[in-house]
Amino acid sequence: MKRIFFGAWLCLLHMNSAFADAAQPDDHAPIGVMADHQHQKGEWMISYRYMGMAMDGNRDGSDRLSRSEVLLNGTGDYRVAPTEMDMEMHMLGVMYAPSDKYTLMLMVPYLSSEMDHVTAMGSEFSTEASDLGDVSLSVISTNSLGFIWHLGVSLPTGNQNQKDMTPMGRSVLPYPMQIGSGTYDLIAGIGKVIHRNSGSSGVQIRGHFRIGENDDDYTVGNQYQATAWYSHRFSHKVSVSVRGLYQYQGDYKGSDPRYNMALNINLVPTVDPDLRGGERLDLAVGLNWVLPDGHRLALEYQRPVWQKLNGPQLGTDSVITMGWQHAF
Repeated sequence: MKRIFFGAWLCLLHMNSAFADAAQPDDHAPIGVMADHQHQKGEWMISYRYMGMAMDGNRDGSDRLSRSEVLLNGTGDYRVAPTEMDMEMHMLGVMYAPSDKYTLMLMVPYLSSEMDHVTAMGSEFSTEASDLGDVSLSVISTNSLGFIWHLGVSLPTGNQNQKDMTPMGRSVLPYPMQIGSGTYDLIAGIGKVIHRNSGSSGVQIRGHFRIGENDDDYTVGNQYQATAWYSHRFSHKVSVSVRGLYQYQGDYKGSDPRYNMALNINLVPTVDPDLRGGERLDLAVGLNWVLPDGHRLALEYQRPVWQKLNGPQLGTDSVITMGWQHAF
């Protein structure tokens, strides 16, 4: 009997150790959070992320604007108003750990956008753009206090000469339809994750800092993010998360000379560099799912609960992010 009890005790110890060493669904943050974890020396991870953002209706500050409040035929100042925009991003990622202390991360995005417009005369038209975005390379590490930091650079691989047909003929598309920044940018962030028996919680702050001016005489505004989340583990395979996210986008500096005529006649607010900034507070819910052999699936859906924009500017309606990850 003692031998049976002792054998069962050893088996339980082995099972607990295996569960502790096995990948947990909340080992990774919600899929909308980047650079949240590291890998062991020699380990690789490849990933694919899809992000879809829907924007609908114009805002000025925190107030919604009707079309007539934007257009000349009402109380507005513009000949054309954007009404909706859908943006999609497909991102391939590669992570590799040359040592236990440092993990390298490469992100390659492909973006596509479609924007709908209405003119003061009542006609409607749409424009589209798609291309490779700005590729980024980062290093991730953890300091002695357990804070995970990352530092990287974004390369100007994205196109900023997107054109499409408009009522004025084939034209250079406005700022929000341009794919790349045209500058070398610095990416920096720091965060902390605390694991508990039933789940984990984390925080992260992150900045995207533009360096210099691009060839078209403007600089995209800096971006800042602060996020916090809690993930509850329902099993060793599935966790559900809730996350809050604050985002700040600065206005652009300088002005693309190709938009001078459009600015002079108040053609459309999307060519005004002073109408690109704003701030937003989102709430998101997500799901992480661990599959066999190092595979993971994840989903997150977020909606703004408050936004304040330098408008007229399209407000965000919703964001959905889905991803697959495989470590080996």
